[in-house]
Formats: sequence, structure tokens, C-alpha cells
Amino acid sequence: MSFIINAVLILFLLSGCGTVKKEVKEASEKGIDALEVAKYKLLPKKEEPKKKILITPFVCAWNPSSDYGVKVSFKFAQKLKKVPGNHLVYFPKNPSAWKVEGSIPRLGVINDPDMVEDARKLHMNYLVTGILDVMRVERRTNGVWPFRHFDQVFEAVLVINVIDTITNALVESYMASAKFAIPLKKIPKDKERLFRNVLKNTVPVLIRNQTKLVAKVVENDQWKGEIIEVEDNPGTVKISAGRDVGMKKGMILSVYDWGKEIKTVNGHSFRCLGEKIGDIKIVSVNKDFSVAVPLHKADYRAGLPVVLPAEE
Repeated sequence: MSFIINAVLILFLLSGCGTVKKEVKEASEKGIDALEVAKYKLLPKKEEPKKKILITPFVCAWNPSSDYGVKVSFKFAQKLKKVPGNHLVYFPKNPSAWKVEGSIPRLGVINDPDMVEDARKLHMNYLVTGILDVMRVERRTNGVWPFRHFDQVFEAVLVINVIDTITNALVESYMASAKFAIPLKKIPKDKERLFRNVLKNTVPVLIRNQTKLVAKVVENDQWKGEIIEVEDNPGTVKISAGRDVGMKKGMILSVYDWGKEIKTVNGHSFRCLGEKIGDIKIVSVNKDFSVAVPLHKADYRAGLPVVLPAEE
């Protein structure tokens, strides 16, 4: 289990993981969002499209098949929804379709390429994965004689990975931890029951700290979308952002070509933005996509990233 502690020291490498179940990712009438979008009184000064965050079921390191991670990840999504920021939080209607199978990644970073691609097809900007674990830390004495007893101190950890679905880059990987002590005589023999007891008393603080981190990371990162269709070569350009994230007619977006592709030690890769090729102007806004017209002649094509132009 010590691999998790070592894992968070590597914040920019993408790691492999088990395969994602190839079940149909069912959508509710509201899309895949199982939560209501929070409306905040405090809005960011800079007007930009909201960023969609998909929370996937967390993996329990001691038992990857455990459903406890699903419950914790749903609570995580509910908490993140309440954190002020320019983001929308989503949770799958069918969590089992997003569960990771197989062994836990050696580096502690769950970043399955198929999972990231599925999230991008749903027009998500970020994919959040997580790993839960519990470790024995130390024993300590508690109380005074003749009532003195020994406690076993456990450390619960929650590793959170934030992946940019447009570039496939790992934006953040961070481990939060919290300790909880149990008298030796009261430690359950069943491992699952023991770990759930520890997490029950530590998960609230872990979720509070990690949701604040995710909100901050997403807020500071540049909004990115992508071209999903080009018509009439290119009379119009369809992009992966619509009314649900605040797109409006008249908005100007910049289109970039892809730059260098960086390979990782595990064979995965992420892409860097290349040269700007032109600007597009939004002329029609639908629920989850918008249509724009090019303002410059260029090789616009599906899959290219679009961003807000830099402030002058």
C-alpha cells in the first residue's frame, strides 16, 4: 500500500490502469448528470464557459471490486457541486460502467485512455478519478493507569487525479490523508469492516480538502473545448460547448493546431497546444453544442482544440 505515498510525488506522469468495462453508458433525461447544477451568488470576474467535471467511481486499494468507492465518489460529487466556482459537476447514472477493473496502477494514477475518450465524447472538460486506502501507522498508549490501553492509529488516504480530457494531460494528482485511532481490543477482525469504519470517520475531512483542491485547479486552468464537426469546408464549425456551459452568440474563440505529443514511461501520451490557426464566432447555440463561422481561412477540422482568446 506504500505505493500510493510514492505515487503522489510524480505529478506529471500519466499512468496506465485496468480496462474500463465496455458497458453502454446510459444517460438520464438530464444527460449523465445525476446532480442538479448549483447556482452561486459569487461568480468569477472573467466571463468564460463553465467547465464540466465528471467524477468517476473511486477505487478501494484493498479491494478493487468493493462498491464502497462508488458511495464515496458520489458524496465527493455532491460536495464539489457546492464549492463556489465556474464549474458543473456530473456523476454517471450507471457508475458500474465507469469502474476500473484489474490491479491498482503502480504510480497510483488512474488515467485509462478509453475512459478519458468516453468522457470527452460526453463533452466533459475534466475527468476525476480517485483511490481510497487505509494503512496502519503506529500504536500508542492512551489513558492513565490503571485505565491505560493501547490504540492502533490508522491513516486513511484519498488520492485524486484530475485529467484534462482535451489534451489527455494529468493536471493534478494529490494525496490527502487523515488519521483515526481505534483501541486494539475493539479492532474488527474483518478487513472490509475495519477499513470502512476508519473511512467513515475520516472521509468527510478528506472530501472537504480534496474538493477545494479540485475546484481551485479547474478554476485556474484554461477552458478548452474541441471542434466536433466541420461543414461546407468550412462554412460552419460545430464545437463541444453549448447553452449548458454559458456559450452565447457573438462569442469569439481561438482554434489551435496540435503541437508536440509527449509520451510517458507507461506508453500513454498527452498533447500540447500548437500554433493558433484562426478565430471562430458563435452564431448559434444549442443545449450542448454551438455552431460557429470562421473569421479566418485555415484548415479547420474535427478534433482541433478551441480556447478563449487571451485578454488584451
